[in-house]
Amino acid sequence: MPVLAESEQLDDGPDGRGGRMTRRPAPERLTLVYLGDPNSIHTQRWLAFFAARGHSVHLLVPSGDRVDEGLDPSIAVHRFLAWPRSPIRGVSRLLTMLALRLTLLRLRPDVLHAHFLTRYGWAARLSGFRPYVITVWGSDVFVEPAASSAARMWARRTLSRAALVTAVSEDLARAAVELGARPDLTRIVQFGIDPDVFAPGPVPADLRATLNLEGCRVVLSPRGLRPIYRHEVAIRALVRLPQDVVLVIVKFQPDPDYLAVLGRLVADLGLVGRVRFAPPVSHEHMADMYRLADVVVSVPRSDAFSVTALEAMACGIPIVVGELPSAHEVLDEVDPDAIVPGDDPIAIATAIEDRLALSPGDRADLGRRLRAAAIERADVRRNLLQVEGWYRILADGTDLD
Repeated sequence: MPVLAESEQLDDGPDGRGGRMTRRPAPERLTLVYLGDPNSIHTQRWLAFFAARGHSVHLLVPSGDRVDEGLDPSIAVHRFLAWPRSPIRGVSRLLTMLALRLTLLRLRPDVLHAHFLTRYGWAARLSGFRPYVITVWGSDVFVEPAASSAARMWARRTLSRAALVTAVSEDLARAAVELGARPDLTRIVQFGIDPDVFAPGPVPADLRATLNLEGCRVVLSPRGLRPIYRHEVAIRALVRLPQDVVLVIVKFQPDPDYLAVLGRLVADLGLVGRVRFAPPVSHEHMADMYRLADVVVSVPRSDAFSVTALEAMACGIPIVVGELPSAHEVLDEVDPDAIVPGDDPIAIATAIEDRLALSPGDRADLGRRLRAAAIERADVRRNLLQVEGWYRILADGTDLD
């Protein structure tokens, strides 16, 4: 993420609105250009949805960034020069702006959409293109703007000029508004779950055998292997659970230093035989990982309500989540006792044990309620078709009501 001096301000033109390109009536097939992490499953799924709808979908990627497998082949990737090093103040920003504007002039999008406020959202604003949409993710609003007054300034100017801001929870939307997003142009939209993929079902026998889980009850901690997700708290909670309970941690995007810390903690607590570090699996196969679990735990330091928790709910699996405002939005009417202080191993262990102790009938009833709540909130098709409607309004040159 570039560090910006407070004096580095954008020239938005004499009317303060920036360089909106000449509009044309919105065609049936929109040209949609995105800025975002090409290796995030959420970015990949969002773009793939609109490509499958028949739109022309493009992803702008900084020239130095890695692009792994996973993007739908119908999505066109375009590299641009992003914040190159320069000893002269303002040159890096100027070169980035020119690279973006030249690319967008060539692509002539109907809408530019940035996923993640810092870096990608800032690039959208820097491009001068209108209309642009910002989707805020969590730490880009809750954490990163607090790093400096320059970051707060960029956040405010980026959000205040967005034609639409989307967030996955009310608390995240409020935080975006506090940073400058217009309340009347801010909407709740989920990244979404596919309820046909994430549904109750049998666990493949070979999966349990592969992870050496025969005869074990399983607690799954499926978040990325980074400190913000506090897997160490789940490990400490495991100490207080019965010996037949095993913790499975999936090695998604592992931070090597953090993984080493977790390994030492497991050894120090005498849990080597009860913690499994599972290799990452494809998004579709995550449904089997959820079904394998008796309980899914997610206790990040900062987050909106996670897609992983919604996917587990859709599979009918009980969850335990950290105390965050977004958790109450989802669970207060369904399973409020699933919300515990995310830094308290004893509270987490107690909540896990309560769910492990459910009778088959009570577990099935809870699973049905969790699945219904997940689908009501996060059905991917319903959420993204709504976004498509907003894209069309913006592409027609009309402001959202």
